[in-house]
Amino acid sequence: MKHDLPFLAVLLFFYSLFYGIVQMIPMDELLRKSLVVNNLLVYSPLATFFVAAIYAGLYGFSRCFVLLATLMFFVTILTFGEWILLYHVAYFICLLLGTLLGYGIFRWRKTSK
Repeated sequence: MKHDLPFLAVLLFFYSLFYGIVQMIPMDELLRKSLVVNNLLVYSPLATFFVAAIYAGLYGFSRCFVLLATLMFFVTILTFGEWILLYHVAYFICLLLGTLLGYGIFRWRKTSK
């Protein structure tokens, strides 16, 4: 569980803290909206994929990590005040693909030693 926290902190940043930071920085409203939309459609799914791939590449497959990362999706409900199933499905697919890629790398590294 101790090595899960830094990875979950990165997800927490993209799922929640990013929006607070964008709201606090003085900028054009159009730029603010584009950052929020880009985070929702691009940055968060990519962060989810890479975090899962790196975690699984370092530590192997962990059901606990997948469950905790999946529960982190619900932080976005608090951020936006609504639940959008499509985004959660897309994030979950990115999580699973990243985990599969990372686990493949983990197994490859383990057999090459």
